[in-house]
This record gives sequence, C-alpha cells and structure tokens, in this order.
Amino acid sequence: MVAEQAAVGSARERVLEAAERVITDVGAARLTLDAVSQAAGVSKGGLLYHFPSKESLLMALAQRYVDSMQGCIEAAKGSLQAGDVGRDLKACVLGVLGSDPKLKAMGAVLLATAANDLTLLDVIRTRIAEHTRELAGTGVDFARASIVLLAIDGLKMRESLRISAFTAGQREQIVNELLKLADEAYG
Repeated sequence: MVAEQAAVGSARERVLEAAERVITDVGAARLTLDAVSQAAGVSKGGLLYHFPSKESLLMALAQRYVDSMQGCIEAAKGSLQAGDVGRDLKACVLGVLGSDPKLKAMGAVLLATAANDLTLLDVIRTRIAEHTRELAGTGVDFARASIVLLAIDGLKMRESLRISAFTAGQREQIVNELLKLADEAYG
C-alpha cells in the first residue's frame, strides 16, 4: 500500500514537473494535456487521473508555486539568527528574491496563465492575505514593512516578466537596502 501511494505521488510530481517544463518552453497559452502527458512519460488517462482538467493542473501549479515560495522563505528564516526581530521580514526579502531560477520562470508562467483565468491567483491571493494579517499582528511599523513587501513584489514581477534592467550589482544593492528597511520597520 505504501509503495502504491509513493508511485501515485511520484506520478503526480512528474506530471507537475513536466507541466512546468512545457509551460516554460512553449508558454501557458500553448499548454496541452497531451504535451504534458508525453513530457511526463504517463498516459493521458494517467494524467487525467491526477488532474481531470487543464484548469485543475494549472491550479495545482499555482499551489506548488506558493508552497515552493513559502519553503524558500522558511529556508531563509533558518539562515537568520533566531533573536533577530526583523527575521520574518528579512526572510521574505531573501526567500522571495532568492536565486532559484525555476521559481523565477514559474512566476512568469503563472502571470501568463492568470491572464486567461484570474481564479488561478486565488491561492496566491489567499497566502498574501494571510501574510498581511500575520504582519499586522506583530510590533512592526506596518507601513514600512508593507513598503518592503511591495518592493519585493515589484522586483520579483520585473524579473518574472524579464523586464528588469538592474545589473547584478544594482540588484544586490536593492536587496541590501530592503534588508536595512526590514530592520528599521522593527526599530
């Protein structure tokens, strides 16, 4: 029974990974279930077992993106000192603006996909609302912390759309300034 569950989970993950590759290669508008099943090495019936529609596949990709982003934030938090009062906000800076190229590509993919179906952003919208409530419940200068979060979103958006003109050095300066602002928000 455990082996069967692992195989099911593994097939589902293969489908999601294949969908990410297909979307990255050809774009969300050209995504087909046939292309995904072929890229994943599963039958179309096998793909439909996990994702009964293209929309359910795209929704799962959006959830996967949010989960991956949250994982990056948690990993960044683990690299910061436990007593650092600005730790959570700094972890957002470092986690969201980290260098995972897969997440950068998926951000652009989700934006392109959402252009056709805004409900695909519900999972992201929900996570942002939760994070905003969590932030408001701390002893932070809410406006300053929100500006840091908006700057993160702006830089991430530019990079996802591949329209950022910042050099690597300029980007590093921006990230360092955001980390300083994060500290000041808890000043």
